[in-house]
Amino acid sequence: MAAIDKRQQIIDAASACLARYGYDKTTLDDIAGRIGLNKTSLYYYYRNKESIFSDVIVQEAKLFLEALQHKAIKTRGCKNQILTYLTERFRYYQHVVNLHHLSMETLRNIHPVFKAVYQTVLDREIDFIGKLLQAGMDRGEIKPGPASRLGRIILTVTDAIKLDLCEDPGPGGGPQRIDYADVEKDVVYAVTLILDGLKKGPPKGKKA
Repeated sequence: MAAIDKRQQIIDAASACLARYGYDKTTLDDIAGRIGLNKTSLYYYYRNKESIFSDVIVQEAKLFLEALQHKAIKTRGCKNQILTYLTERFRYYQHVVNLHHLSMETLRNIHPVFKAVYQTVLDREIDFIGKLLQAGMDRGEIKPGPASRLGRIILTVTDAIKLDLCEDPGPGGGPQRIDYADVEKDVVYAVTLILDGLKKGPPKGKKA
């Protein structure tokens, strides 16, 4: 069997194990046993559990973001399209954390994994947000400007808010309880401020 096919089998097996046991409790033996291998054989394809998890998340993220982009495009208006995309994107992050039973400590430890995934899909996301912004400019909804650059800025702001989840240990350095609803409100508020600032006002001499 080709190495690429075996890697896909490992990714699929890992995805099932992670969903069932969570990240911390899933072992390489669990993953290997699901496809009839031993743990030693996995090292031919992957360095460690973190690298397998990275490929699982990349695969899931690409499929999700593709579906989400189709959903956002169907929404009316540039502002609503971008807010739909970013709020659903944040909820997907929450879904990943909950699905794989990731604690705050684990999130901090494997943050490089999420950072690598982020870099893998970042250019594609910037391009998509940029196209939404450019379409909004063409329709006269927002002021003309460098759409791709604005897309990068919007993603940077929203991800900075999300990143704060991993870096804030909570009061006294103890475990932090994440209030996803409040964080989502912060994301919407920040992006709304940016997009409202880009709104194209009425022609001079006319009232809004």
